This record gives sequence, C-alpha cells and structure tokens, in this order.
Amino acid sequence: MKLTKLIFLFVLSIAAISCSKDDDNPTPPYTLSSSNFVGTYNLNFFEEKVIETVTFANGTTSTSTSVNLGSIFTQTKYVFSADGSFTSSGNYVTTLTTVQADGTTVQNDPISLSLNNSGNYSLNVASGIVILNYTGGSNNGSTDIFAISNYTESSMSLLSEIEVTSGNSRTVTTKELKFTR
Repeated sequence: MKLTKLIFLFVLSIAAISCSKDDDNPTPPYTLSSSNFVGTYNLNFFEEKVIETVTFANGTTSTSTSVNLGSIFTQTKYVFSADGSFTSSGNYVTTLTTVQADGTTVQNDPISLSLNNSGNYSLNVASGIVILNYTGGSNNGSTDIFAISNYTESSMSLLSEIEVTSGNSRTVTTKELKFTR
C-alpha cells in the first residue's frame, strides 16, 4: 500500500512540475489582417499557365497549353503600405514552354523581365482576396485579382484564375506567385 502511495505521489509531482503558464496561453496563430499584410515580400516563384481549348463544329476539340515559368529572381520585391499603395521592383527571368495542339513542344529562349510597377491594393481579409490596381509602370491600367492561398508570418502565396470564352474558343489563364518575408 505504501509503495502505491509513493508511486502516486511521484506521478503527481512529475505532472505538476511539467505544467507551465505557457500551457494556458498558447501563442495565437499568425493570421491574415490588414496590419499583418503590410510589409515587404520577396518574390521567389512565378508561374503563368494558359490553356486554350477550341471546339470545332463536329464536336472535336483542340487544346494547347503554355507555361511561363520564372527563375533567377534578383531583388524582386513587392512592398505593401498601410495607406493601400504598393510598389514592385527587381528582375527575374521567364521561360515560355508551349505544348501545341498536335503535341509538339516549343521552348522559347529565356527572357529577362523588370518589375517596375506601382498602384493601389484592396485587401478583403474575410475572403482572402487581394486586388492590385496598377497605376504606374509596365502594367499600368491593368488589374490583378488574387486569392491568398497560403499566408504565414514568413510566406505568402497568391493565385489567380481567369476564364474567357469567345466564340468556339475557351481560354483559362492561371497565375501563381510565391513570396517570403
């Protein structure tokens, strides 16, 4: 009986020692908010995919796919400010690979691109959507709408998909950007 009491007291004392104040108040997860979103993000992944499907009168289809993949990112930064403005700068290389309807693959030579954009952004925290309205630079006058698919204290991923149907042609364009902080 005494041995059982000693074992019980030993287990009880170990349990009491192993508990700490931190167990009661765990660190809350880093969530998307207007204030957390503000900052500098380093672009380290870019992919744009265009899939075009043409449907002919007899019901057959022809599909071609183009993938523009980024590499060699040099000081590629997006800076989002608290006033709702943003800038992007830096350089990266893209290579366009196209798989034509007949199955042949064409890979273009790499092209060096400069990011030199500015504009305003609108963040909808509840839906995880950010809209970039470009007012300066190479994308002046255009708009990108991205779903924020991954958001942590050290990284963010943006996804965009646009579908356009014109006559017998349907084009789906997806764009993915990944960042670190």
